[in-house]
Amino acid sequence: MVTGPARFVVLGGSAPATVQLIDALADWPADPGHDRPAALDLVLYGQSPERLNAVARAATLRAGALGLAVTVIAETDRAAALTGADVVLNQIRPGGLEQRSADESFPREFGIPGEETLGPGGFACAVRAVSALRPVWADIAGRCPGALLINLTNPAGIVTQAARLEFGLDVVSVCDSPLDLLAEAAVRLGCDDSSGAGLRARYVGMNHVGWYVPESAAELDRLAGLVSGLDPDLPRLHGALPGSYLRYYAHPDRMLAAQRGRPTRADELRGLASSTLETFGRGELPAAWQRPAPWYSLAVVPLASAWRHGSAQPLILGLPNGARVPWLPADVIVEGPAQVTRAGTIEASPVVSLPDLPRGILARHACYERLAAVTLADRPPSDDELIRVLLANPLVTSLDQARGLAAVIVGRMAGYDPAWR
Repeated sequence: MVTGPARFVVLGGSAPATVQLIDALADWPADPGHDRPAALDLVLYGQSPERLNAVARAATLRAGALGLAVTVIAETDRAAALTGADVVLNQIRPGGLEQRSADESFPREFGIPGEETLGPGGFACAVRAVSALRPVWADIAGRCPGALLINLTNPAGIVTQAARLEFGLDVVSVCDSPLDLLAEAAVRLGCDDSSGAGLRARYVGMNHVGWYVPESAAELDRLAGLVSGLDPDLPRLHGALPGSYLRYYAHPDRMLAAQRGRPTRADELRGLASSTLETFGRGELPAAWQRPAPWYSLAVVPLASAWRHGSAQPLILGLPNGARVPWLPADVIVEGPAQVTRAGTIEASPVVSLPDLPRGILARHACYERLAAVTLADRPPSDDELIRVLLANPLVTSLDQARGLAAVIVGRMAGYDPAWR
């Protein structure tokens, strides 16, 4: 067992939701011999001292209320933050919620729903994120390459693959969406463990494009109508239970219609972030979180615990495919079951076979993600390279669309980062 102090670094630690990591750390998995580190330094790195200090004060307040022995450190020097890190959680959002709002809105002009991980909005997010994170990954490679490196920055699959390709870092992506889906399925199926842990061996996909494959047609029938926003016939047609983000691929017309004339999700989150930071500034914590952050308790802390001690608990992680899904490229990031049976060693588990329709959807999505990651990891892309990736995107249906979308992305990047090219 590892003993002694641990250094847990959060890149992008000025996000108000970061305070909820304290609750997840307080609920560190209580398996025998898997205690939290006796001393824990939680280092929050961010660029805005005002926001960062507000979040750090709130995290310290919450830790005290929970009796958690953790020292919260606010740090604006990234190299200093990373030195000696045991765990690095990357949740940097390049461009903040303002750029996310643009990602979620500009595709509408081309008859495509906007989203920050899928579609052309997701690709615009990837162009910005991979470029902005390049110096971050370089610092990690120089300061703490042996730390557990967890990526939350969207679009997680592309960002994680690009970091691996360019810097050779063993970055792992995590997401709460598969875990939420499996927990809901477990309740519907009447499983003894309502967390869905017993179903994890039968989940496979990529970030926000994944399925739970039931053991029988009868089990699949019981899951019809489970996922909000998806046609109840879709599980039967897929032969598996799709995750909620598959609604963008199954119902793009419905998603676009629902978005027209409405504020983006990012606009809503900006209001929540502002009010939360005001609360922090008064030395208070919200009575209830308007934006829960389940990814910390469901995915981040269980992985950190397993990495430190080893665990028999199955996890859902984003890892290079290798040969697990033989009809996908080896280097794309596949979300599926994994274990950390020995401290410091992550082992991908075999994945279940997908039925033909999900297989086709995932194959096209994987082609797009790989082309995006390889293109963006190499250097700032040319116009033709942007168009080529957009043509591979499953929500883009014509060359004219791809050209128009690429022009918008180039224009936005020129304003966001004039030195991009």
